[in-house]
Amino acid sequence: MEDSDEYNLSCELSPPHQGDVKAVLAISDDLVASASRDSSVGLWSRKSQTELELKTLLNGHHAYVNSLAYIPSGDFLASGGNSTVILLHSIKTLSPESQHCLIGHTSNVCTLHYSTKHKKLISGSWDQTARVWSKSPNEEWTCEAVLEGHEQAVWGVAIIDEGPKLGCYITADRMIFLWNEKGEIIERFKGSPEPVRSIAILPGGETFATACNDNLVRIWNIQGSVIEILKGHKDYVYQVVLGQQEVQLVSCGEDHTARAWKGMLSDMRQKLIHVEGKKESVILHPCQTVWSVSCMSNGDIVTGGSDGRIRIWSLDEKRISDIQTREVYAKVIEDVTSKHKEGQKDAASQATITIDIDIRISDDEPPLPLVIQAGADPREIAESFGRQHGLSENYINQIEAFIKAHIDPANA
Repeated sequence: MEDSDEYNLSCELSPPHQGDVKAVLAISDDLVASASRDSSVGLWSRKSQTELELKTLLNGHHAYVNSLAYIPSGDFLASGGNSTVILLHSIKTLSPESQHCLIGHTSNVCTLHYSTKHKKLISGSWDQTARVWSKSPNEEWTCEAVLEGHEQAVWGVAIIDEGPKLGCYITADRMIFLWNEKGEIIERFKGSPEPVRSIAILPGGETFATACNDNLVRIWNIQGSVIEILKGHKDYVYQVVLGQQEVQLVSCGEDHTARAWKGMLSDMRQKLIHVEGKKESVILHPCQTVWSVSCMSNGDIVTGGSDGRIRIWSLDEKRISDIQTREVYAKVIEDVTSKHKEGQKDAASQATITIDIDIRISDDEPPLPLVIQAGADPREIAESFGRQHGLSENYINQIEAFIKAHIDPANA
């Protein structure tokens, strides 16, 4: 059997999380981290070519965990989420208790990025700020800059490690901000009509990629011009990351897929040149939402989904699961695809069915109307409504329960 041109399932990690896997991170070819809505952070180590086992669960958030970053200096795993704090756990000791707690954000910490070159951690939050953190000489972590100016949740953050903007920061909501090292805004770019969910700095530091809620992956130069648009996703794109080996970018989203983009990038500092050959490899999942993706240096791809599953995908036949496992998985995908098509037909016939409810967020103001389409995800609606009106996590949870109470009888 020769290496394939298409990704095949290598393994599904077990046991699955008890909630959506909101973030995955390949720390090495043999070590993977995961973060989940079940409030846990998992560390998984390689047991064989096609198997990773759970080493430990890291504690401390007691709330949804949505973001991860690896800090080689000290060998820490940073995690953030609805607890509003950023916890640093030691990978050396595998202690379930954190060694550092970074306090400053006032809402969900939805994204993290660490710069090995600059030894800085940058975080983005629903509180409409990004924060830059660094370790002081006494080994304590402090916030050295608060990046303020966004009008919505900051979903994308990055630190530029090379090129003419070395040491600058990029953050995004609907707008993309470029900041200097002092935390001063240099440029503002129009990101997309919908929120930018993720940023990846490309080699050379003169271009970067964004994942957006308008189904598109865009590639920009550092001056703020779009130089390429990657079309393929059919719904929200939640994350885009740098690929490995021949793959330039990997993205994932709300359309059951992760996508590996290759055969398109020639000189990222100048322009994109298309070459012959397939541009996009589609990796199908049984879950609708693929929240997160990460790449191992060996070329394998790690994904985390709304079904609580972490999956690893490979082109290398030595790391591909056995034929029986792949056949079972293919049958699951076939069944899901069939049900999805039937659901699309039902949705088309029920497109006009909506539920109107009122949400009161203040005793001094009239209730706010909320229109929900039948079949919508209560959590996504509650989080979106909460971000729009600056509500606390506790209030968002109450709204989610309120929506469920109204939707369930309607769907009965």
